[in-house]
Amino acid sequence: MKIAIFSKQPVNGENSFIHHIISYLIKKNIEILIYEPLLKDYLTYNKNNTFTSFKTYNDLINSQPIDYLFSLGGDGTFLDAANLIKNSNIPIVGINTGRIGFLTGINKTNFEESFSLLEKGDYEIEERILLMLSHSDIPTAPRVHYALNDITIRPCVDNTINTIHVWVNEEKVNTYWADGLIVATPTGSTAYSLSCGGPIIVPSVNVLIITPIASHSLAVRPIVIPDDSIIKIIVENRNEKFSLALDSYQISLQNPVELTITKGNYTIKTVRFPSADFYSVIREKLLWGIDIRNTNPNS
Repeated sequence: MKIAIFSKQPVNGENSFIHHIISYLIKKNIEILIYEPLLKDYLTYNKNNTFTSFKTYNDLINSQPIDYLFSLGGDGTFLDAANLIKNSNIPIVGINTGRIGFLTGINKTNFEESFSLLEKGDYEIEERILLMLSHSDIPTAPRVHYALNDITIRPCVDNTINTIHVWVNEEKVNTYWADGLIVATPTGSTAYSLSCGGPIIVPSVNVLIITPIASHSLAVRPIVIPDDSIIKIIVENRNEKFSLALDSYQISLQNPVELTITKGNYTIKTVRFPSADFYSVIREKLLWGIDIRNTNPNS
């Protein structure tokens, strides 16, 4: 088995769990590739081992075949891992070393048990769709064109109202007067979109969500559309600039510009273990449906 390890967190006293994972894999005689910035930090604590490192997508492709990429951190780390592996088809195993970690199914208490299931092949591969951005007349094109969670439009200056014109498949949907707009995948439905009133979507459902941020009209609500739709967006505001974010990657754009958002032409593969079905995850991570009447004091 060959595993690539990706994390943005340093291996220090607070993150000794990362150190434990690497040491555990060494004892299991697993071939390991470690993300270069993480490796530099790890070797300051453990100078007795030598590893292959990687830093870019090309490094990973040149090191194939890789069975899994372990994403060690939280959801932000997972999103960065997805952007790193692109269309390589390497399955991501999310391991939570932080707080909520909605996209990460493994934690400190169940790591070794989960790794045993991985070795046995007792898991499922879930394919998560991406959003793909194309554009017209952007002087500095974004280096990132894909988003696993969402693409978000916001003003560059606080207290500025955006006027956002949206079409789906050349049909006018709405002109949003709002602080911003989110286009989210089912994976991203439990992120920013949810906090703005969007629905929870099961990851396997073939839809996208358009959610306004602080709409200035009570008549406007989030809308769910088929994931094969072509979304066209034109933004207006008084400051002539707006902020565009693809997951955690953010740029500032000059009006006017036409944005086109579609489903990406590849998917991200994630590993899901039997005990981590979607409904149990949202109950645990989001405290979804928590009700004292559902609690059995004798259980």
